[in-house]
Amino acid sequence: MFIKSTAKRFALLIIGSQLLGSPALLTSFASGDGGEPSTEKEATKEETVAPAPSPNIARLGRIPDWTRLDPYQESMSREEFIYLLRHCYVRNDGDFKDYMVFRHDRVLIMKQSNYPEAGYYELRFKPENKIPEVKSRFWRPANELNDLPENSSKPLQDLVIAVDPGHIGGEWTTWDDRHFKIGKDTIAVEEGVMTLKVAKILERDLTQLGATVVLTRATENPVTADRIEDLHDEARAYLIRKRKTPSSGLIAATAKRMFAISSEIRARADLVNENFKPDLALCLHFNASPWGSRPSFRKSNHLHLLINGCYAAYEVAEDDTRLEMLLRILQRVYYEEVALADDIISTLQDETDLPAAYYDGTNGKSINDNDYLWSRNLLANRMFLCPVIFFEPYCMNHVETHARVQAGEYRGLQEFKGVFRKNIYQEYADGVTAGLVNYFRRNR
Repeated sequence: MFIKSTAKRFALLIIGSQLLGSPALLTSFASGDGGEPSTEKEATKEETVAPAPSPNIARLGRIPDWTRLDPYQESMSREEFIYLLRHCYVRNDGDFKDYMVFRHDRVLIMKQSNYPEAGYYELRFKPENKIPEVKSRFWRPANELNDLPENSSKPLQDLVIAVDPGHIGGEWTTWDDRHFKIGKDTIAVEEGVMTLKVAKILERDLTQLGATVVLTRATENPVTADRIEDLHDEARAYLIRKRKTPSSGLIAATAKRMFAISSEIRARADLVNENFKPDLALCLHFNASPWGSRPSFRKSNHLHLLINGCYAAYEVAEDDTRLEMLLRILQRVYYEEVALADDIISTLQDETDLPAAYYDGTNGKSINDNDYLWSRNLLANRMFLCPVIFFEPYCMNHVETHARVQAGEYRGLQEFKGVFRKNIYQEYADGVTAGLVNYFRRNR
């Protein structure tokens, strides 16, 4: 269930590198419609074949198994594939062209970006006379759920929802840098503690509405079995692969990020994909505005939701990331995510009365006319293989948000700047719940 141990990960990396570099396993293509990529080099007795480099993978990534795409052969048209790729998943057309070669009836996907000799995976597009199919996914869109009885009080009946409280809490908050304190006599703001409070409210309320709700973590402890000290060797190896000087300081910082982000989220992804198999996942977070050398208040306070997309060129170049992106495209999660996010944004904005956040197009991409919705490639919304809505409401270092955090989980209403408000955790959860109810009542 947890991410594999350090020793096992190194063994997999070495074995994968050897397999991908084995001439016997290289893929060759017949030149049927004009010049397929060359995937095998002839070697004479006098030539020395250089060993294959280690695959280009993300932090704590796994050697990609390209046979995972086999069930999707001839399931999507060329036009739809290219539309989704360009419209949502890559920042610029040039970001994927080095790793995908398009033909009229298929796309050839490079298996190892730093070693073309490893071959290409051939994904065949849907023939024109074939009805589109959606294959090999555990989640169900709203229109595949059972119809509701008239006037049902359980609009989320039969729905499985994974709720992911972002970050970690308690003694672990200092390990992922999502905590701060402003003022001597104030309560520390700890995002991992705050998201867990919202998650438990959602668990209660969504269950009452008929859903089966599972939490990726129900305590303040991490899910992963790894710890920072376990990851120093992997951090060093990763930095070398990325051609960075592995100084002691950079190794320590990288190991910390590997623990708090890579290992933790990958462990949660294992739970989601292998155990829970939900129909959708809700990734709960709070936002914060950048500050200088120490925490301070900022004027910004806003709301936005994210779906997966906007991959940078270096992310498409990572072999495991490229495969994970393709799985999301071929499962057509985009359509369910956008429709669901639009409904949740409407009710969450009504609850919070927050303006929309804005991205400049570099690490976030606008994908429709909803100012509150953006695509962005984050580990959780990439690796959870179902529709994922990633929440970023409230800026924690805004004066009013900070005051509401200090007020805690009070009952009823309290006044803030002349407006009577629910406690911030209930308000957050109510906005999400109302959007889910609206969407599933209308679409199932």
